[in-house]
Amino acid sequence: MKRAARTGPVLQRMMTTVTCLVSALTALQAQTPVLNELMASNSLSVFDDFFESDDWVEIYNPGGLVQMAGYHISDDPTNLTKYTFPDSDPGSTFLTPGGHMLVWCDEDSVQGVLHANFKLSAENEGVWLTAPDGVTVLDSIVYPPQQTDISYGRSCDGCGDWVYFNVPTPEESNAEQILPTPTLYLNEVLLDNTVNLVDEFFETDPWIEVFNPNPQQVNLAGFTLTSSAGGTWTLPSNDPVSTTVPSDGFLLLWLDGQPEQGGHHSDFAPPVQTQTFTLVGPDMILADEIDAEVSFSNVSWGRATDGASSFTWFDIPTPRVTNSLLIVPPDDVVLNEFQSHNVSGLADDQAEIEDWVEIHNLSSVPVNLAGYYLTDRLNNPTKWRFPIDVGDSTVVEPNGYVVLWADEDQAQGWNHMNFRLNNAGEALVLRSPDGFTIADSVHFGASLPDVSKSRLPNGTGEFEWTESTTPGGCNDCPSLIHEDHVHAASNFFRGPNPMRPGLSFALTQGASLCDLTGRHLVQWDLGMHQFPCTSPGIFVLKSESGATHTLVVED
Repeated sequence: MKRAARTGPVLQRMMTTVTCLVSALTALQAQTPVLNELMASNSLSVFDDFFESDDWVEIYNPGGLVQMAGYHISDDPTNLTKYTFPDSDPGSTFLTPGGHMLVWCDEDSVQGVLHANFKLSAENEGVWLTAPDGVTVLDSIVYPPQQTDISYGRSCDGCGDWVYFNVPTPEESNAEQILPTPTLYLNEVLLDNTVNLVDEFFETDPWIEVFNPNPQQVNLAGFTLTSSAGGTWTLPSNDPVSTTVPSDGFLLLWLDGQPEQGGHHSDFAPPVQTQTFTLVGPDMILADEIDAEVSFSNVSWGRATDGASSFTWFDIPTPRVTNSLLIVPPDDVVLNEFQSHNVSGLADDQAEIEDWVEIHNLSSVPVNLAGYYLTDRLNNPTKWRFPIDVGDSTVVEPNGYVVLWADEDQAQGWNHMNFRLNNAGEALVLRSPDGFTIADSVHFGASLPDVSKSRLPNGTGEFEWTESTTPGGCNDCPSLIHEDHVHAASNFFRGPNPMRPGLSFALTQGASLCDLTGRHLVQWDLGMHQFPCTSPGIFVLKSESGATHTLVVED
């Protein structure tokens, strides 16, 4: 008993010590910097010090003074040290208590210490903030699809919940701002839809169209749609991709009583009868109302012209496009091949490896794609438009091909689109210049790295996954396969890709190494070799027989 009595205080002191250590560790963790807000698709919202609208991540410091030099930030959980804050500019990487730091994710580190060497994707991706040891993850966020110029951040600085901000708050405290209700129009409605249009789930449901005449997009999150026949629905705030109306554009709301199908699907299904629909903003101001009439199936009721005060019947409904639509039949062009998970394949004219889409002209005459539209989101059919001011660059020769880069970087050229492909699966739709008539479309599922989906037979067959990517060429014509993508090239090269200086590789025939300009760098005989020291980038191996192999070289 005496022994037990003497041991009690010892155990108590030990437990007290452990409790203090846990409390200290918890307090330490609470003081570490955290990811606070991000924008993965910045068009006009915020500009960096070079007047470029790039993606960004905001870091918030809830604790004491922190020098971020040596910390890491990444969009790849398998490479947590993708970008290391350098110690070359300590003034820029210093965080005061309660301070905010904006990191530009622009793949342009030469612009400064707060410019990371990667970009964010507007599709599902993540960001990781790691301690200087390169292992301890201080904070991370895997975010859902993002809408352009709407940020995603903690509901308040350092809070646990992440929400969307119509008014981003870079380098400021996170707080929601309710915008005044702008001018909007309930523009067209179809209550008896049996064949007119299907939603993303291939269902023919009733719909109502909202028209936004403003020069800026409008997120309908928090707006309330009401029917006089019964039914009130407030659009959710967690899906801006589905609830945002483009500037001078349209958004279709599905009146199907299936809100689980997305933010633009209502939680009530109105009866097929005459009724009044009203749309009210979050500030309780009436945006618009429409007295919806019902006629025959698949005949819609809408404003005679977009936003007009007079109404009329539309034997050919015009969902998601102007009510003054003039049908423009598409030329004989098809989506022929695309790659949604390009890791080590075709590089663009900036030596960047990006997703791509190929369009094929099936006809025997040239086709000018100027004014055509391509989109990866069904509720935004005019997401990217082929430019009309680049001369004959958009002309596809008879039986020819054009490759478009899905890299969200239109500043790099006319054929660089404002969206990326989602390797988890989505849709691609090519429309004629009327923005409505479909020239071709494809729905696809999750893809593997460096595999494309191609029409087989070329131009006319069904889409099939294939490792033999042929951008800019015939999908099943061996003699016409694009030179840089002859996958038989692996018959002469044996080694890692990506490659690093000093690593070993084998050649089964002699080959030369060239850069993307065609400049000859090194000549090797067959056998084992070590890769020389060279700058990182994209290179091409050319064998003696003429086969080629694209090689990615890293630091």
